[in-house]
Amino acid sequence: MELDPLVWGPVLTGAAALAWIAFGKDRPKAPASAAPAKAERSNAANGEPKSKSKSKSSPRPTSMSAPDLEIAAKPAEAASSGPKAIVWEQPPGERADDDITVLHAIPVFDRGAEISIGEAHGSNDGDLEEDRVSRIELHFEEDAEAEEVTAASARILLYAAGDSDQGRVRTRNEDSLLVMPERSLFAVADGMGGHRGGEVASSLAIDALQDAFDRSAFEGRVQADGDVPRRARELAAAVQMTNECVRSMALADRELSDMGTTLVAARFSPNKQRLYVGHVGDSRCYRLRRGTLRQLTTDHTMATLGMKGPRSQDLFQAVGTSPGLMIDLIVDKPQDDDVYLLCSDGLSKMLSDDKVRDVLLAHEDLEAALYTLIEEANNCGGKDNVTVIIVKVLSRTSKKALETLTKQAVSN
Repeated sequence: MELDPLVWGPVLTGAAALAWIAFGKDRPKAPASAAPAKAERSNAANGEPKSKSKSKSSPRPTSMSAPDLEIAAKPAEAASSGPKAIVWEQPPGERADDDITVLHAIPVFDRGAEISIGEAHGSNDGDLEEDRVSRIELHFEEDAEAEEVTAASARILLYAAGDSDQGRVRTRNEDSLLVMPERSLFAVADGMGGHRGGEVASSLAIDALQDAFDRSAFEGRVQADGDVPRRARELAAAVQMTNECVRSMALADRELSDMGTTLVAARFSPNKQRLYVGHVGDSRCYRLRRGTLRQLTTDHTMATLGMKGPRSQDLFQAVGTSPGLMIDLIVDKPQDDDVYLLCSDGLSKMLSDDKVRDVLLAHEDLEAALYTLIEEANNCGGKDNVTVIIVKVLSRTSKKALETLTKQAVSN
């Protein structure tokens, strides 16, 4: 992808003096080795499931059977234990409306960029304080706007698979992805900026997003017309935190001055039966429902502003290229048997929506659908890195969900 230089070029100037405010002086900085260390948070560590992120391509994982659905597994050389179904129970002292979900987790992959979020304490004092505010553009899908009481237990179950591939043309993989099952959070970032900028930008964005949810600290400044659901506002604040993190590093390091990244993040609330999607750039979120594929996000390209011609697909905004953003927030009400797909433009520019729909309909097995989509994108030229996350939704009361839970209880 390419960001329109007429739009974003002027915002990357100015001096640097203050530390990044989103993480504050009271938060200890991570050592330079923090990024590789984060990849060691495996499912086997202390017996506690952890989030999964990836930025570099890796050999195709082997598969592992699970009730009704399968998921991507960890490359053999990095595996410490196989993937397994995880039942998340409410920790002691947590609020009653905290999310509970069942998810087949994707094992940890090695990270690509060697810069951790703790190192992104660059300087962005050239930005005015009032400019470091992102605006929320809120959109409700059908039946999602009605307020409902948060249930004491999960109404929906989630299954997920995801992976990233370098493609056939690019010399490096500048995409990153996040699977954070303990927060029902999934994200894809597609970096840009030449040299190592794209890889660093996408990795920093994913790390900052994960850090916000790890700490339950949603410190980014956002504003909107009207009321915004709490979980949606928290997601938007986290996206603004990723923006400040990437921009701070870009201003502090000349070699990274041109970097930025797209970001699409999906946060499910199983207890409330809602999905909140935060979006900047042209990475996408789709929903497959009853055989119909719908693109929930709108690309932030010059074409949407009315431009035609060869530059119409350039982005007019990306994470890290300006003090504030226009963050699209989509609220949806997931239904039984829905499938959500997050992807970088390495997929959407290679395959038509009809082709994506046909693959999802042809493969109930998530891993089969995932790798078929990646392979089809490569067969069509593989002109860009391609990253895909697929999330399957089942109603907790559905026959398939009850059978799955029964099998899990027996196996445990």
